[in-house]
Amino acid sequence: GVGGIWLMPINPSPSYHGYDVTDYRAINPDYGTLEDLQKLVDEAHKRGIKVIMDLVVNHTSKANPWFVDSAKNKEGSLRDWYIWAEDENRPISGTSASGSGDPWHSVLGSHYLGVFWEGMPDLNFDNPEVRSEMKDIGRFWLENGIDGFRLDAAKHIFEDLSSDKSEATTSKNVAWWQEFRKAMLEINPNAYIVGEVWENSAVSVGAYLNQAFDSGFNFGLAESLIQTAKSEKDTGIA
Repeated sequence: GVGGIWLMPINPSPSYHGYDVTDYRAINPDYGTLEDLQKLVDEAHKRGIKVIMDLVVNHTSKANPWFVDSAKNKEGSLRDWYIWAEDENRPISGTSASGSGDPWHSVLGSHYLGVFWEGMPDLNFDNPEVRSEMKDIGRFWLENGIDGFRLDAAKHIFEDLSSDKSEATTSKNVAWWQEFRKAMLEINPNAYIVGEVWENSAVSVGAYLNQAFDSGFNFGLAESLIQTAKSEKDTGIA
């Protein structure tokens, strides 16, 4: 009766969790090869099972060659792929919108934005080259048979600091994901996209269902279910 498989991060990464990617077009050798993935997808499809994968586009690993180049070469072509406080005359202050504390981290005399952790520098989606690259990466996996994506940290594309939480920022996020979805549907009109928007409000998540995601995780309902089970009392979920 299984209709789908969600693969958590399968790209190369220095971490146990895989959410800091070093190569977006490769498979973590712990899991095998691209050929192994294609065999998995083929066998799943024979059984009517679709396969989606985690796509982590908000940030990369600090070991990603893009970031290594960006940090070393202030005049290089990849410098603007990340967010450097000194380059943008931004104050090295504020709190992370993800709740992880100080979002600014130093390397080679500059400070970069990493809202989750210093090992996950945030990409600069105001740069059209970054947006283009991420759409190309999505196309690559759809062309290799993947049926869609679970999009990690979907609300943090432009929501970096706690002060960024606003309708305007949400609109920028939604606009990017609409752009991404349009590009994916050109490859596979049935590509399935589910977003991780970590909000308990269905209204907040709902904004992303406007020609961006097919669905979003319902964290509020999940928490209610767990609390109901713990208390063993009707909490009005229905």
